[in-house]
Amino acid sequence: MKQVVALIAFGIAMPFVFTAYASAEAATGPAVISVAAPDTGAGDGSHRSLETLRGVIAAVDEKNDRITVRLSPDATADLKVRDGLLFNAVRYGDQVEVTVENIGGVQTIVGLLEK
Repeated sequence: MKQVVALIAFGIAMPFVFTAYASAEAATGPAVISVAAPDTGAGDGSHRSLETLRGVIAAVDEKNDRITVRLSPDATADLKVRDGLLFNAVRYGDQVEVTVENIGGVQTIVGLLEK
């Protein structure tokens, strides 16, 4: 009889636990988008040179795969977008933190954190 009561109590409690857990997970943290390919290690001793920039989206040019980030009132960075899906995640005026890598002489967004 004790086992039956314990099973009933367990069955009643579990939906509340999962709902609370899902609510806590959904309400925390900013959206993070990573478009970086994993570093496979070329074996030649080279390492990736990454730079983090913080600012506001000043322009979105999907046709040319570019996003402009206003870093300060008088400075902007025109950055290449590596993955076109990034355009679905940002809009003009969004505050962002972008991770940039110099790929082929062009500053390219390899990670983005929307604040």
